[in-house]
Amino acid sequence: MTSKERITAAMKCEKPDCVPVTLGLSEMIPVKYYGNDYIQFFMKEKFPLWKARVELEHDKFGGDAFLHLCAGQSPHDPEKTINVGKETKGEIYYTETYHTSKGDLSADFFIGTKSPISNVTNFVSNPETDFPKIAELLKNPDTRDVSEINTAYEEIGQRGHVGFWISSPIDWWSSLRGTQDMIMDLMLMPEFMSEVFQVYTEYAVTLTEHVLKNTHLDSVAIGGSTTSMSVISPELHRKFSLDFGKGVCSKAHEYGIPAQYHMCGKSREALTITAEMGINGFDALECPPTGNVDLAEVKRTFGKSISLRGNVNSIHVMLNGSCKDVKEAVRNCMNAAKADGGYILGVGDQTPADTPEENLYAFVEASREYGKY
Repeated sequence: MTSKERITAAMKCEKPDCVPVTLGLSEMIPVKYYGNDYIQFFMKEKFPLWKARVELEHDKFGGDAFLHLCAGQSPHDPEKTINVGKETKGEIYYTETYHTSKGDLSADFFIGTKSPISNVTNFVSNPETDFPKIAELLKNPDTRDVSEINTAYEEIGQRGHVGFWISSPIDWWSSLRGTQDMIMDLMLMPEFMSEVFQVYTEYAVTLTEHVLKNTHLDSVAIGGSTTSMSVISPELHRKFSLDFGKGVCSKAHEYGIPAQYHMCGKSREALTITAEMGINGFDALECPPTGNVDLAEVKRTFGKSISLRGNVNSIHVMLNGSCKDVKEAVRNCMNAAKADGGYILGVGDQTPADTPEENLYAFVEASREYGKY
């Protein structure tokens, strides 16, 4: 089987030729191997992250590439400008501004040679005042650009499984508002936030249909990092995530492809709620101490109908462990979850930048050894 076929089969709870192995590469390791300079990677060369990821995960380390792509902007979206406020050799401070018909929305950002892009200020400072401006950004989902998705999908080919990434309402609002203020908004103005999320849900479902209609992607992934039980409660997850998940999953199933939900941190209490969305896969099933998932228990409970991905600890095993620790963790995951298919080996969260290279190779080698059927 090819990497694409192997992951796709596992996501459908089928038994591939062996357990797929995915390294959990986001941006830290690609930046490290392509110049080790965030400014050069993202601001100067604007190197395609998807390209770096597949070249590392599949071509260099021998794993099965697993990537997610987002749609580009619509030509009808409000104008966006970027103004650099301060730039030195090692850092850049800049401001992004959307010029909407309801007024400007601005946020300040920082990026350093060794530091990823991070917010200094957020787009939303007053939810009730700023939401009419935010709503202007949600008006053109069916005209967003999918050309780079199609280019990437064709170039990646059989080297990897490629899905469409759509943020959950809570993740989306957190990106605009900041995580701490997002939590307070959910607690202090729940009815207003329900109205905001309804608008976003309609936008996201329409966008998902637009992307799937005009591409050949393999799956849909819902990004729910800040729906983790390390951040919110099961009650808030049910109230603000469930209907959104049902809408996106239903749209994915109309196009005959699976949908996966990503939640790092402590996720066990949320899995039953997430399953109600009609989801086909759980990711990343983080184990203690950073998470609280017993992979064998989750396999027994959900494994006949929902695929599982992840569980190897990113910090204690991949970053700080030895090759022996990595191989032991991989073997334990295989013993817990590989039976009858439906399991994809992965980490509980993004693999850290300083993870020893020998651990990455050991991860793949152990998977090929213990992941045979």
